[in-house]
Amino acid sequence: MTTSTLSLALLSAVTLLAPPSAGADPDPLSAYRWTHRLLVLDVPDTEPGRATLATFRTSLGDRMEDLLARDLLIVPVGDLPHPGDLLQPAVELGATERSGVRRRLGLYGRGAQLVLIGKDGGIKARQSEGGFDLERLFELIDSMPMRRAEMGQR
Repeated sequence: MTTSTLSLALLSAVTLLAPPSAGADPDPLSAYRWTHRLLVLDVPDTEPGRATLATFRTSLGDRMEDLLARDLLIVPVGDLPHPGDLLQPAVELGATERSGVRRRLGLYGRGAQLVLIGKDGGIKARQSEGGFDLERLFELIDSMPMRRAEMGQR
């Protein structure tokens, strides 16, 4: 093996082992794949957005056991709720991660939206600001093969 071939091989190995650069935009939601379903919540800081969030908070409080039974986590990515003012059970992302998730899910400029991400990482449902229907989401989740298997094991 020549020196240039060895240098090229070493450079390739270092490149493969190096952590992704800041521009690589890794998916912060991938850490939850196969362990949790995610409710990605994009709510703008507007009067309708604040009203939607208030209604959603009330719905969550009434259905906490249902959320936990379905391994659901809430992932706020919009203006509301503000960081530190989390809904439970929730994942707090930084501003850059929130922006990346909004971009990846196409959540810009459409008012309040809720996106259900399955344990496999795929988008399962979208709901918009007219009201987030948790009951409909729970029915959808309960119809999924993975959830049916979970219910049989519990």
